[in-house]
Amino acid sequence: MNKYLYLLVIQGFYGYGYGWEDLCQYKRSEYKEARSDLREYRLAKPYASHRLVNRREPNPNYPKG
Repeated sequence: MNKYLYLLVIQGFYGYGYGWEDLCQYKRSEYKEARSDLREYRLAKPYASHRLVNRREPNPNYPKG
């Protein structure tokens, strides 16, 4: 079991008052699906910037100690 979860996160930038917002997240193994959804966000909302970022979070199921 890994100590961390490795995720791909699609973020959107909708203006300076909001900053980068997380739209959805995927496991690292779902890379093709994440890229496909990123293309869909870019086509649906061309006025906003979108990006795909890697994120590492602690695994809640990892045994402590």
